[in-house]
Amino acid sequence: MSDPSTVAHKIFILTTVLAAFVVLEYLWCLSNEIKLIWPQFRKNTEAKIFMLTRYAGLAGQSFNIWFTFRMSSGVPNHPGACRAWYSYQAGTIQCLLFSVELLLMQQVYKMYKKDKYILGILFVFGGVQCAVMAITARLIVTGIRYSPTCVVTGSHLSQIFAGVSIITTYVLILIMMLWRYFRGSSDWSEASRAWLKLTVRDGSCTITVVAVILIFMNLFNFGVIKTQMTGNIVYYVLLSWLWFAAGRIVLHQEQLRKSHESQEGDASDPSLWTTVIEVDLDEFEPFDDPMPVPRTLLT
Repeated sequence: MSDPSTVAHKIFILTTVLAAFVVLEYLWCLSNEIKLIWPQFRKNTEAKIFMLTRYAGLAGQSFNIWFTFRMSSGVPNHPGACRAWYSYQAGTIQCLLFSVELLLMQQVYKMYKKDKYILGILFVFGGVQCAVMAITARLIVTGIRYSPTCVVTGSHLSQIFAGVSIITTYVLILIMMLWRYFRGSSDWSEASRAWLKLTVRDGSCTITVVAVILIFMNLFNFGVIKTQMTGNIVYYVLLSWLWFAAGRIVLHQEQLRKSHESQEGDASDPSLWTTVIEVDLDEFEPFDDPMPVPRTLLT
């Protein structure tokens, strides 16, 4: 097993790299956020989820760097501080998971034209996942074994049940998306198919990465993966990916909506219905051997 100080140093480096990625992503999308998301903040739920996850995630990254720096410096912590740290991690991940899940569920609900049966299925699976995570949250926090610097040395098996419940719900959402995409969109308009393609693309990428991260976590809990780094980095990687996914899902949807509104505005503008073409008549010359036209066609 790796030395906790070495693991703590690697965790700090990883956290710093992920924080840099988050800051770059934030700056890259800031102009679109101001133009597309801020005006919609009071109008729709997606914008509210975006703002909540966006700035809570940025604050969380700052806190992560500070605490992992303490860990890498070898500063010992009180056991209560370590429990508070892992309680904070569990709460943050649950909030981000539910936020992304809610965004995906809303899109599935729209795909099926707001069918009540689809809503019921999503509600049941989401409710079961919430119940499982609520039950296992305390066991996960109290069952974690850690060094004096709060480096994880062992985890509770209840993490497996939480991971399986999350993967099951997310995979169900992915199956419903793909089913609608391949079997039920032939009669949709071009704009609707563009929205469906974008939604399935973002949903598939998000769910696949979340599932892979959680599978690695479960393999560590089963003892298949022996490296101590796996149990310590899952939180930081999952936090960064969920933050990125939530932001991109909402931004892409708003960009598509804005594009359609712009196209509809152009189509309704009479000044754009015709195009004026300037022609220089001097450039036109008569044919060398023009075909004679019968006079009967001219009368």
